[in-house]
Amino acid sequence: MQRIARTDVTGQSTSNISAGWQEFGRALRAWRERRELSLRDLAERIRWNYSLIGKWEQGKHRPSAAAITVLDAELGAGGELMTRALHAAMADADQLRRSTVEAKASIRDEGEDMERRRLMRDAAVVAVGGAVAPVLATLTDAWQASEPRISGASVSQEMIDDWEDAADVHVRRAYVDAPAIVLAGLAADFADMAPHLNRFQPESVDRGLAHAAARHAALIAGKWFDLGHHREAHRWWKKTRTLSERAGDTLLASGLIGWEAAYRRQDPGEDLNAVLAVAQLARRLAGDQPSLSLVDNCGSEAQVLAMLGRHDESIAAWRVTEEVFDRLPSGVSAPDPGSMHYARSVIYTLAGDATRATDAQSAVEGLYQPEHRTATLLAFHNAAIHARTDPVGGAQRALQIMERLPAERWDTRVKAAARIVLKVAPEEARGLPAVRELRALTAGGRSA
Repeated sequence: MQRIARTDVTGQSTSNISAGWQEFGRALRAWRERRELSLRDLAERIRWNYSLIGKWEQGKHRPSAAAITVLDAELGAGGELMTRALHAAMADADQLRRSTVEAKASIRDEGEDMERRRLMRDAAVVAVGGAVAPVLATLTDAWQASEPRISGASVSQEMIDDWEDAADVHVRRAYVDAPAIVLAGLAADFADMAPHLNRFQPESVDRGLAHAAARHAALIAGKWFDLGHHREAHRWWKKTRTLSERAGDTLLASGLIGWEAAYRRQDPGEDLNAVLAVAQLARRLAGDQPSLSLVDNCGSEAQVLAMLGRHDESIAAWRVTEEVFDRLPSGVSAPDPGSMHYARSVIYTLAGDATRATDAQSAVEGLYQPEHRTATLLAFHNAAIHARTDPVGGAQRALQIMERLPAERWDTRVKAAARIVLKVAPEEARGLPAVRELRALTAGGRSA
């Protein structure tokens, strides 16, 4: 029996369908042909009309979230179709936002806001599944409607607090979930905030709203970066800076700009000297008084210097980081110890100090589950230490780490960490089979 889906979610045809859906269609056709399936074969497997699948491939219709999920699983696309669909759905929402940005608030604008949020939530459904997401969206709307608004504002304090809490959740999930999954949740939350950001709010409410939105924007930028969409990442880093300034929180701006530098240093297309300037800006914004932000940003600057090969300066900057850490006032929560050890590992692995690098890696043992991102990145550092004296063994260790990871987690930062093995391996080892294989798997990343 063929499944006939509602036209608003599975068969919507538009005269100006985005390039993102056309790219999705080309990818869908490529995966179908790779599996040696005809349109009718695939239709039989997923129980959708074959002519509708053909329109998806041609970019004439936008498929539903449920259809995308089934297609990705049936074709074994490893999340690629879900990621492309997420990108396309968010591009639709952004196009609608640009088309209405000059409009005045009205009933029509509210309808357009609802459409934009629906598009963004479609993107979320792509990743989290068609059954739960619509229920979640309905309940979220109902919860927000039940909260009393602040006088003169379009939001409640509970809504702002909830978005701040949501940012904390997204940060935690980013260490263990695939980037597309995290980005989907961020898209749904930012879509909820966006209409309120464009309306007049009392000053204190506007600052609180901008604070939560800035944190989401920084995370969105990072996930786009992980997925390899660096243009989108830069767009959202720019949005992050604007929102941080609007929030009036210098330490927030310092921390989020520091995040930007931490991502950008792993982009092979970036000028590392320009990234160093970003890291130094973040450190200056943190001020002179000991704080978690100053610790993080001193460490970030030290890591960029290490990647530039300026090892003496990098180690000196790291010692400053440790001094600031030692001077943190009592009562200030200590930074994540894993992040400190990770920074030490980057710096001393690149400097060739195997003893200190190994000490840093050993100190993290037991802190994280094996699937945690930091544990994975440190494992690559350990492989790099071995690669200096045993390039084949080091490359094989790195390949084993890659093989244990699901394909959807082979993101930009993972590939960048793996490439440190290639960076430190002796020149004469570059032609060895294991080294060549690792280079092929990690093409497009930078080392650290």
